[in-house]
Amino acid sequence: MVAPTAEVQLASLKATCPRKAIYEAVQTVGHAVSGRSALPILSHILIRAEENGLRLIATDLELGISCYIPAQVQEAGALTAPARTLTEVLGNLPDKSDVAISVDKSHTTRVNCEKSDYKILGLPADEYPQLPEVRDTVSFTIPQSVMRSLIRQTRFAVGTDEARPILTGILMVFDGETLKFVATDTHRLAVKSTKVTQGNGSQNVIVPARAMNELTRLLTSDEGNVEVRLSGNQIMFILPGENQVQIVSRLIEGQFPNFQRVIPADHQKRLTIPAAPLQSAVKRASIVARENSQRVIFRTDGERLILTAESQVIGNAYEEIEVEREGDDVEIAFNSKYLLDVLDVVDCENIHLDLSDPLKPGVLRPVPVVTKEGEAPEPSDYLCVLMPMQIH
Repeated sequence: MVAPTAEVQLASLKATCPRKAIYEAVQTVGHAVSGRSALPILSHILIRAEENGLRLIATDLELGISCYIPAQVQEAGALTAPARTLTEVLGNLPDKSDVAISVDKSHTTRVNCEKSDYKILGLPADEYPQLPEVRDTVSFTIPQSVMRSLIRQTRFAVGTDEARPILTGILMVFDGETLKFVATDTHRLAVKSTKVTQGNGSQNVIVPARAMNELTRLLTSDEGNVEVRLSGNQIMFILPGENQVQIVSRLIEGQFPNFQRVIPADHQKRLTIPAAPLQSAVKRASIVARENSQRVIFRTDGERLILTAESQVIGNAYEEIEVEREGDDVEIAFNSKYLLDVLDVVDCENIHLDLSDPLKPGVLRPVPVVTKEGEAPEPSDYLCVLMPMQIH
């Protein structure tokens, strides 16, 4: 790795790379650029020489993203350039061309591509904040697809109330063998867990939703594992691939609520419902429900589940679904939006809805699939607790 040390070296970067590669890298790290900081340099992207390539870095001091691209480096060094200007210039240069990028001692970045030549005013590269080092004191590795599923099935329940910052992130519980993601906004709770084969140490941390959203955006459909490192009040995600994308985020400090107490220990009634028909019925009923606090009422009549919604402005909605029922008949109301949020992310044919009484939480779980004949199904690794609404 070429590490710039002297100021002269910092002001002498000179490299050539494909326009597509540097444009995509600028877009990748650009999501960490600060839009409202009092520090002008945080609206810039840092580009520095590394062995056989360039490392692009952006941070707002809460979140940082870095990305590597192969390049021909003629002179080692580093530069900063305003993220917005650099993105627009690179985005409009000829597509299948090479870009020559360099900087002079006045910190002006020069971008040259075919017959286009731009000079962009920058700031001293040595003033750009360094991303924090995150040692692998606690670390684990999981497949990209598993990480995407963990985030997808929990982030919809993250709180948005800045007055309660501990609820604006996802709780990550790692015990060395199992990884659990938990999110709640006090109206619903989502919990997803998975086994981890490669892990070291144990820790519980709250990761900001923004960091999880950026990670989801950068995960690909390719095979490969995400390495996660925890150290102090920072978390780092290292993505697979030649671009060596790294995301570093500050953790949310504070005590996450005891979510286990919210999950009902047992149930008196259980409905087994086909997931797709339920989703369609709730979506239609929500057209009426949105004019009445999103309220949809569930009632059973034998093996039929009847969904109703009422509105003095629109009228009434009625839907009927065939279900399997255990226990007494059911009458309970839920927020249709909260139902749709969870039904959008459960990848299963049928779901269990476990209930006790109309004012106690309901629990949605995917129905486990039997993989081998004669074997008991694996217990579900996912659940969503929904607080009920008053029926009237």
